[in-house]
Amino acid sequence: MRVAVIKSNGYIDTKLERLLQFNKINGDFMTKFTRNSLKMYDTVIFTYKNNISNLPKILESIVLEKEILVIYVNNTLSTSEFYNILNDLYFSVISEQNLEIELLSVLNNSLKYIKEIAIYKDKYNYIKNEFETIKLVNKAKNILISRGFSEDDSHKFIQRKAMDLRLSKKQTANLIIENKIDI
Repeated sequence: MRVAVIKSNGYIDTKLERLLQFNKINGDFMTKFTRNSLKMYDTVIFTYKNNISNLPKILESIVLEKEILVIYVNNTLSTSEFYNILNDLYFSVISEQNLEIELLSVLNNSLKYIKEIAIYKDKYNYIKNEFETIKLVNKAKNILISRGFSEDDSHKFIQRKAMDLRLSKKQTANLIIENKIDI
């Protein structure tokens, strides 16, 4: 687990550093960051002491990308500036008074669910791609059938052309649909 802590140059940094080291968590302390620099981390921690203009909007944009967990350490119960993302799985507010207790709990539990979501997203994308391939191949088969092929022959034609051209069935089906293959 890799954690980025945006430095506030105060006692909270020391407290966070001690907590992360004690629990053997890799924590990098940064004074400046970009969205791309944060993508190499699983979690980013901000505090109320960070002197960053428009911090709620920045946190909201990071959270809505749904790539990393954002933790905000606050010293009050007020969270009204985060109303858009308060119930998002990728965002947690931790009380400074309970930092030792809440930080590890949030890191362990939230990251577990975020990793599961990433696995399901990968599976979803794979299934979506397979479905798209099936739709295109069926569309290409219908074109071939309309030109006198049987369903079995059209299927074999697509497979044979894909192997001959060293393309995927999806790419071959696209070429047939676009009428770029001699039939």
